[in-house]
Amino acid sequence: AAGPEHAGHEMIVGLRALEVEILDAEGKRVITHPRSYGDKPTDSGDPSSQLGLLCDRPAAWRNSRVRDAMPDPLREWIDAQDEATRRDSLRALLHADGESGWRAAVAGMLEILESTGGTDRAGVCLAAARHASGLGPVAYDDPVDLSEYDIAYTKEDE
Repeated sequence: AAGPEHAGHEMIVGLRALEVEILDAEGKRVITHPRSYGDKPTDSGDPSSQLGLLCDRPAAWRNSRVRDAMPDPLREWIDAQDEATRRDSLRALLHADGESGWRAAVAGMLEILESTGGTDRAGVCLAAARHASGLGPVAYDDPVDLSEYDIAYTKEDE
């Protein structure tokens, strides 16, 4: 689980009491995973490590750990998109992940998808930042009515 960029390269694996350390052929640390004990297989790999590669090759989406780690509504929506939209969505997720972390990025993307029907980068990053900070959505006591401002954007008939 050193990542696909290390495929075909010789790697060194160090088993420690609390972690599994993977090093490249020169002994440089590539990644460390917490060591798990028991009969069940585990996967401690961070799916976001594949995001950069998926942005370059969105056709690999169906076989990715990122896809497997997505909540159903988000996975199904991305599955249904064309390659360009899929790439844009994955880039938005990559950017949000870099700024706010994997969990916040996924939560933010799901929130934007559910509220707008799409996944624009600005909305995803903003929602992810809000999730990462622990803030909830703004709740208003009274319904918000912006119709007073419509006059600024409408053309009056003469």
